[in-house]
Amino acid sequence: MSSAQALVDKDKGMKIPLKSVLSSRQFWLLTINAVVVIGLGIMRPDTFLSWINFKAVLSLMSYDLLLAIAMTTVLIVRGLDLSVGAVMALSSVVMALLLRAGVPVLPSVLGGLVVALACGFTNGFFIVRVGILPFLVTLAMMTAARGVATVLTTGQYISFPTAPRWFSRFARNEFVFQIGDASYGVPVLLIVTLTATLVFGLLLSNWVPLRRLFFIGQNAEAAKLSGIQVERLTIAAYMISAFFVWIAALLMTSANKIGYANYGITAEMRAIAAAVIGGASFFGGSGSIFGTFLGVLLLALIGNGFILLNGDPNWQQATIGVVLIVAVGIDALRTIRTRR
Repeated sequence: MSSAQALVDKDKGMKIPLKSVLSSRQFWLLTINAVVVIGLGIMRPDTFLSWINFKAVLSLMSYDLLLAIAMTTVLIVRGLDLSVGAVMALSSVVMALLLRAGVPVLPSVLGGLVVALACGFTNGFFIVRVGILPFLVTLAMMTAARGVATVLTTGQYISFPTAPRWFSRFARNEFVFQIGDASYGVPVLLIVTLTATLVFGLLLSNWVPLRRLFFIGQNAEAAKLSGIQVERLTIAAYMISAFFVWIAALLMTSANKIGYANYGITAEMRAIAAAVIGGASFFGGSGSIFGTFLGVLLLALIGNGFILLNGDPNWQQATIGVVLIVAVGIDALRTIRTRR
């Protein structure tokens, strides 16, 4: 069942049968993640089951999760965004340059936001109004954004030593919870990411303007005939995608205390992999933020497992590639069944 059809059923007040739950992508992803957690817990109980390890896994996957949410948003409208990593780097560089020049924090981060939204609008405009394929437009944006970031920095790190100290510590700060005799620190980076994920997931599932994105992805012509502003909403999808890219850039700049033109290299491939594994389709009309979260978590657990078990990093990439191929195959089969 596509996400659009599920929304229609929800509107009609139909009950979701247990069979649909058990056959859903999210259920099986949750099961696979649980199996991986149990397996790693059995093989490396001393290191894998520690809060320090869990915190490291969740913190490192935060950037990939934000970029995967950005990718999921455009995949829902049958789009694609190969520029998420490069735009993140450009936004970070602009923020860092403004901070280094003595500009206050708020205007600096807003400057990065303007750059990211401008890139998102440009992507959407050329795709919708000019009719160029998303692959070509976002590939051009990826090259241009990375190139501009490199020119602005000449390939060097951009530090901002005169910026307020609280900004440099913001993403690394932790809220510490005491449970019994043990204390657990939760990074602000993780809290911001999970809050943004939860809020957007709820909006995408329940807010009518965002739910219309599914109908656009499933059948743009039918959506237009039903009165949906297809072009505006498609451009908006690319700008929403850019907004999440900006959040990732903001957190990365704060956590690393530098802007860098090489941020996010190959991040777009991980974002696509996580989004597709989570249920988003290249054919549009489906996807969920919870599924994307599970897809990112699965890739992070695979990476963590390779580190803990001293696995060959080359096999890690190969494993992720196999997982992606399986997910794309399942997506293709699902699309064929839907068309029948």
